[in-house]
Order: sequence, then structure tokens, then C-alpha cells
Amino acid sequence: MAKTPLNRKSYRYSGPVTPLEADGTTRMLFPGTSYADLPEDNDTVKNLIARKLLIVETGKDDAAPADASAEGA
Repeated sequence: MAKTPLNRKSYRYSGPVTPLEADGTTRMLFPGTSYADLPEDNDTVKNLIARKLLIVETGKDDAAPADASAEGA
């Protein structure tokens, strides 16, 4: 059975502009961009996830401040 796109994680990249070689092609990763088609078994992707430069998006507002109670005070 083929995987459905809904099972893929979406990642937001927060590092510098970086080339990614995967599946015989090279593409550039840009900071602040969301990627849903990254191969999770790729060594570069694994490294970026481990270094917290690729963050899994939860679907919630990822731009919310860590301490929302401090807003508007």
C-alpha cells in the first residue's frame, strides 16, 4: 500500500541557505520555509533535525511566543 501525503511531516527550516542533495537532485533549503517533501532517511535531513534546524510543524500557530501570558501586560 502506498503512503498517503497526509502521513508526511512538515518541517520548518531555520538555518542558513543550504544545499540538499537527495534522490539524485540538488535543491536549496531557505530559512523560514516549510517543507513537506523532505526524505527523512537522508543523512543531511537527519543531521538538520538533530541540530534543531528542521523543526516539525504541529499545525498550530508556530509563531506564538513561548510565554503568551506576558503579552498585553
